[in-house]
Amino acid sequence: MTPPATNGSDAPSPRATRVLLGLICFVAGAAIMVIEISANRLLAPNFGNSLHTWTALIGVILIAFSVGGFLGGALADKFKRMDLLGWLLAGAAALTMLIPALNILLAPSLVDAGLISGPVIISLVLFTLPGILLGAVSPAAVRLYSLAGHDEHVGRAAGFVSMMGSLGSFVGTFLCGFVLLALFGVKTIFLGTGAVLCALSLPAFQLGRKAAKNIAKASALVLAGAAFGGFAAPKPDPTTVFKHSSFYHQIEIQDYRGAGETNRYLMLDSTIEGAMTVGSGDLVMPYQRYWQLARLNGDLKLKRALFIGGGAFGMPEHTARLGRDVHVDVVEIDPAVIAAGRRFFKLDEFPNVHAHAGDARRFLRSTKQQYDLIFGDAYNGVRRVPSHLVTREFFSDAKSKLADDGVFLINIVSAVEGGRAALLGNVLATLRAVFSHVEVFAVNKDRQAPHNVILLASTKSWKPWLEDRSYAPDSWQGQLVAARVPPALQPPARGTFTDDWNPVDTVIAQSLLK
Repeated sequence: MTPPATNGSDAPSPRATRVLLGLICFVAGAAIMVIEISANRLLAPNFGNSLHTWTALIGVILIAFSVGGFLGGALADKFKRMDLLGWLLAGAAALTMLIPALNILLAPSLVDAGLISGPVIISLVLFTLPGILLGAVSPAAVRLYSLAGHDEHVGRAAGFVSMMGSLGSFVGTFLCGFVLLALFGVKTIFLGTGAVLCALSLPAFQLGRKAAKNIAKASALVLAGAAFGGFAAPKPDPTTVFKHSSFYHQIEIQDYRGAGETNRYLMLDSTIEGAMTVGSGDLVMPYQRYWQLARLNGDLKLKRALFIGGGAFGMPEHTARLGRDVHVDVVEIDPAVIAAGRRFFKLDEFPNVHAHAGDARRFLRSTKQQYDLIFGDAYNGVRRVPSHLVTREFFSDAKSKLADDGVFLINIVSAVEGGRAALLGNVLATLRAVFSHVEVFAVNKDRQAPHNVILLASTKSWKPWLEDRSYAPDSWQGQLVAARVPPALQPPARGTFTDDWNPVDTVIAQSLLK
């Protein structure tokens, strides 16, 4: 058995060939993880940052890797040349560079395909071919590594290649998650990954046949992919005043000018998460007015409030307007959202609003404060609910931080009646496992479709303020109370979400399919 074919009598030693093969497998392993992690950020603006998006991505890439493994072994047995790896790397490089452009062209048309079907289809289109080519690298490298040693150490070859690929995957995961996404845009990451793969293909071609000719062809292929992928960009939206990819979200701020005023909206990935009038800071979205439910209770003095999820910071700022002695905490997981609040949503104009970057559950467990009002607004639209913020344990943490007369409000997106009300049924059951009194308020009149639903939970009955007192229909009190859903019209209770059992993503997907 002869070693892999080379370009001349000055061929490198088998040891140098094996080192190059190890480096190629390391980089290929890193590249597939960088692509996979960045892909979720790429798809989130259209399909949401949900469990279904992650599942589609991981599933498609695993299938592609499996097909690539079979293909790589077959090709290596047939060609037995280093330029095979060159073409696998160059092809993967060109296809990786095309991913952002293809996403711009195709993803918007698949948004309505479904919460599950949309991410699966776009993942198949974008990631199948580069995944197959990168998956073919390792088995091809095993064959070539073994040939470099005259097939005397096949087991050692397989072990070395597997080790280098796994180490590369580890490094790629940490590098992308902790460094790249914080420093670069997603498009730049895909183009950079393709450039690295292309650069590594060159020494592989150099060790094969017709090196100059193959390098020229591969370079032309990669340059074409880079040109199409690099210059493609979504059509500019004249309403967009700010756009930024953070570690957690695609943040977009849009201004819509009307008669005499401009409304400013905050978009996180695929959903609107808050809005206010630019000049006055007035609240724009109807659900934002419902923090005032706490004010119906005449015995409750709002001196300390906590908002879970910053959004556009409209509700915390309006709570702070009750008086300078009112202390408002906001816990927001994304520091970039807080920065946007300071720049675009008047946060710095309210010194008694204190924004904390961090996870809500960790904040609740660490704070020593007791709150008169806790408002949960960290549920990203209709597609995404952070599972750890709708469990019995989380609600128990919130209850432990409430004052004696305190009230816990949360905003979720669900239907109130019919088949799409399953999420509301689960959350109601979970809240009632912790709080003795729970009320429901439907922001919109259409109760069959998912929309903002406000839940009020307390250890004391709110009947004196919801049933025993009358309000003028056109007053803010009357409008809020009119949205109350009587117990007889609420959906039946379903299973209680816990940290151990929490199929919230499945419940949402099934509701959207109805």
